[in-house]
Amino acid sequence: MVTTYPTIRKQVTEDAREISQLDDLRTSWVAAYRQKHAEADWWAEGFGAVEHSVDTQERVFRMAEQLAGRGIDRLAVFATLRHADGVAQASSGRLHEGDLQTRHLYLQGRAVRSGDYCRDPWSSSLFAAAAGCGVIDTLLGPHGVVVNLLLPEAFEEQLGRVSDGWLPPPQEGRAMILLDRVPRPDHLRSMGFDPITFDGIDPAAFAWAIFELALRDEDAADQLTCDCHPSFRPVPLGVAVNGSSLSFMDGERLPMATLVPAHA
Repeated sequence: MVTTYPTIRKQVTEDAREISQLDDLRTSWVAAYRQKHAEADWWAEGFGAVEHSVDTQERVFRMAEQLAGRGIDRLAVFATLRHADGVAQASSGRLHEGDLQTRHLYLQGRAVRSGDYCRDPWSSSLFAAAAGCGVIDTLLGPHGVVVNLLLPEAFEEQLGRVSDGWLPPPQEGRAMILLDRVPRPDHLRSMGFDPITFDGIDPAAFAWAIFELALRDEDAADQLTCDCHPSFRPVPLGVAVNGSSLSFMDGERLPMATLVPAHA
């Protein structure tokens, strides 16, 4: 027999209510942004079998505003994202070598090869990763962001083989992404990571994650340090979630107060 204490039940109910309210606010904000910016609405409709969740739309819209602050036109941002949808859609049927070539994408520390795109169950994520990386390459120019994709087996093997000091230091312009079907943010946090989960089959979600991870690394690297006492900063890590596990992606939502206003 399992006993549910009233205080626990009350807390769960309050948490569920807050999440529901946050979802309503997010949905309203996304709708207002789409109404304000026709190019965003055009992209958000999706392309073929490629669909964009409300979470992904909200994240991409914030990224578009950040890029606009850097002088990159919104239309260029959403046109590039729309092209990435087309690349991923076409590639799911047959490989388009030219579109999937990116000099900044690596798998387990080596350049991605043609045969990697046929690997199950990660093939869809690899197509989306290549297309998303291409978005960042196009928008940020030749420097781009170096992206290293990690498969779960090798990731866990490395965790079990080396000491606690193996975590890489923050590096500007780099993004580390774990391909996984089951998100495990609490487990990763306990090992010293700062995980963000996202849709592993959506090129736009990959583009956002690469951009966000690079910003977090840049911010961590720029923070002042001192020698008077030891310090530790969690390592930013993307977790590309594939399939039914998408419903569990709630761990990294930002408060609505931090969102870019819809009238931007």
